[in-house]
Amino acid sequence: MTRVRWAALVLLLGAVAGCAERQAGADGAGKTCTETKDSGGLTVVLAYTPCPIKGGQSASGHITVKDSSGAVVKDATVKLAPEMPSMNMHSGEQTATPNGDGYDSKIVLGMGGDWSVKVVVTRGSAAPAEVSYTLSAK
Repeated sequence: MTRVRWAALVLLLGAVAGCAERQAGADGAGKTCTETKDSGGLTVVLAYTPCPIKGGQSASGHITVKDSSGAVVKDATVKLAPEMPSMNMHSGEQTATPNGDGYDSKIVLGMGGDWSVKVVVTRGSAAPAEVSYTLSAK
């Protein structure tokens, strides 16, 4: 009877470990979400990892900007400003860093809930293009 109990215990622990692995992969750690918006003749694509973003933690953001002909814009200043309207909370404006075909920035959403992330793209003397994304932090 003791061997049966040990065998059952080993099977139970194996099942629990398997569930924990599935849950770890299901939390969005390796998933990237992408959203696209248009403004002022520009297309602004926001990609972020993990998806969903976890409240109080930093996420990696990559912003790609294209002009009306579809060409990648590499000479812009791109700023992000997250805010949580329901709590009148602001996470602080950040200037994205040029990187390859776009711009990189951290995205920090201070707590779980719905956030509005405003992205402002400025090129030379042209009027800034502004888009807002709604991101839900878990």
